[in-house]
Amino acid sequence: MDDERAAAQRKLAWLEAELGDELVERRRRRDWDRRRALTLQLATVSLSALVTVLLGLKVGGPMADRLADAALVCGALVTVLAAWAAFFGYRTLWIQRADTVHRLTSLRRRVTLLKAEHGDAVPEPDRVAALVDEYQRILEDDHDSWVRLRQSEGGGAAG
Repeated sequence: MDDERAAAQRKLAWLEAELGDELVERRRRRDWDRRRALTLQLATVSLSALVTVLLGLKVGGPMADRLADAALVCGALVTVLAAWAAFFGYRTLWIQRADTVHRLTSLRRRVTLLKAEHGDAVPEPDRVAALVDEYQRILEDDHDSWVRLRQSEGGGAAG
């Protein structure tokens, strides 16, 4: 019985450390994907607006040809950026990672509560095992979502 309690205490300490490390990394990835998604969206919208402005300017002579050429380049860039955003699926990744961060944060709160409930005593091994199982499930769900995204037509095909 004491061996089970000691093992539970080690598992709980391991889980706390793992949760801390995972949350740091998952938040970093979530923030990166959010920045990428927003940057691509803003660039696409801005270039699209610029195309409209360039084509709508009333100028004559060689300047009109230059503006048309610039609009053509901007239009091509819009196409490339839109394809890039669709291929890598940054917005979808951002949402997925935000969900994983939320679930990991919730689990960490439950671990903290369990420790607070027991003070210096060791929690029941079954309760610790359930938390470890949930942690594994969260990571597996995150990985499975990432694989589904990579396999879907609209979510991206890059690995």
